[in-house]
Amino acid sequence: MRFLAVIILLSNLWGQAWTDYLRSPIKWAVGLTNGYDNNVLRLSAIEKDDAALKQTILGGTKTFDSHYVRFSLSGLKKIQLGDREKQIQFFAKSNLSNYIQYKHRQYWSGYVKASYHWGAYRRLEYMLRHLDNYYMRHYKDLDITVNQLFACSFTDREQRLLISHPIKLRLWITGSVSYTQRYYDQSFTEFDSDIFTTTLKVSKKFRDFGTISLEGVYGIADNITFGKGAKSSDLDRSYRHTELYLPLSYDQGMLGFEVVGFSLRTDFRQYEVEDIGDPLHSGRSHRETKFDIWGEKNVKENLMISCTIRFRNRFTDSHYDWVSELKSFDQIHAWISIEWKMLYDRY
Repeated sequence: MRFLAVIILLSNLWGQAWTDYLRSPIKWAVGLTNGYDNNVLRLSAIEKDDAALKQTILGGTKTFDSHYVRFSLSGLKKIQLGDREKQIQFFAKSNLSNYIQYKHRQYWSGYVKASYHWGAYRRLEYMLRHLDNYYMRHYKDLDITVNQLFACSFTDREQRLLISHPIKLRLWITGSVSYTQRYYDQSFTEFDSDIFTTTLKVSKKFRDFGTISLEGVYGIADNITFGKGAKSSDLDRSYRHTELYLPLSYDQGMLGFEVVGFSLRTDFRQYEVEDIGDPLHSGRSHRETKFDIWGEKNVKENLMISCTIRFRNRFTDSHYDWVSELKSFDQIHAWISIEWKMLYDRY
């Protein structure tokens, strides 16, 4: 009802029948991703050695790596307003992921976005994202036992408000604020957190080259179950993190791809706790780096293929050497995605 009210109001403002706004087609896309992850559980070198003697660390699986497949379905609806520079867009996407060697890593995710555009690089957007029951690995439930391991999963619910505006020709700035509720399953509620994040990105598009951006991220995670209930909640898992993100894309063609690019993302996280009773988190911080290389090609007008490889490294700093070794790891992701685009126009 609110959506129709907005459309009717805008139709009065621009002198156009509100039903005309709904006559635009819907663009659908079906995607299939086939990927490989060489370290699904993000195990350190020490944990990999321990897993050879105690396979319960792997949650019943016998390998560190896994192939995975992901199916996706998305839809885009554009509503052109009376002023040709102004339009409203609705976008939704749902993903279903399955890790072949890890039965616990099967989950769905998705998001919906509503945005208002009033010219080049001018956009106001609201997004609602959901990540359902994402399996991390098996951990000890300290409220029950110090020996037995249990599957640990969490669910994300994120809301984000974003605005974009040009600075000058082909140079624009984008800012956003978001609120994420990251809640774990019943055995690990001591990690439940509300995460508040702000981002600021500057992007520049170069003629006959591509686009380069620089983004800064700052976030605070509040451990909402700290000091509440069970013994394991006596330890504070709150943290702060800052992130730098540098993506670059080249759209003049290379190596058989129409668009190629790379990105570098570095995340710094510092835990709030300073308690000798929690050596795993006390004084602990980490620096995580992700380096991506990708290429995209339109095989046909409505068929696109993309290839990506990601190198990930986490270095952990702690007062305790064993914590640094335990929480540092390397990981490689590689995946190929195919997307088939369709157009539905009932009018």
